[in-house]
Order: sequence, then structure tokens, then C-alpha cells
Amino acid sequence: MGVSKEVKELRTKQINDFMSQYDNLKETDTEMISEGLHGILGELPGIDFEYGVDEILNEDTGKSEKVKDIKKIHIYYTYTDEEDDLRVSKISYLVD
Repeated sequence: MGVSKEVKELRTKQINDFMSQYDNLKETDTEMISEGLHGILGELPGIDFEYGVDEILNEDTGKSEKVKDIKKIHIYYTYTDEEDDLRVSKISYLVD
């Protein structure tokens, strides 16, 4: 196992440990995640919120409503490989 694989695994574990503190990922925002991970990783990670639209039928009125809501959170971070090249990796979290 190369050094870069160990570093990547460590960063993945650090990010997973940090994100596991949130019971409801819908209650997070970019600033909360970015600042928290900056202290852990020593860098500001890239954060992307992926939204989707669900159509909900209102049983009282019989009309459908479109609801835009967050579906995934993507976190981008860097690490250095064996050749000292900077690499970017991504971890994604599904939001219920």
C-alpha cells in the first residue's frame, strides 16, 4: 500500500467521522461543513449540494405540488500521491 492510498483513506475516514455527527444532513449548510473540515483537513474542501424535484400529490385538493429538496452532498478534497502530484477525490452522501 502506497503512502497516497493511506493518506486518502485517512482523509476519507476523517470526513466520514465529521459528517456522521449530523443526524439530519438537511440541516447542514456549506459553511458548517467547510469550516468544520477545514480544521480537520487543513484545507477548505469543495462542497456541492445536489438538488432534485419531487412531485407530491395533495390528497385534500387533488393537485400535485413540486418540492425542490437536497438529494446529495458532494465533498471534494485533495491529497498528494507517491509522485508528489496533487490529486482530487470526492465523497458523496445521500440525504434522506
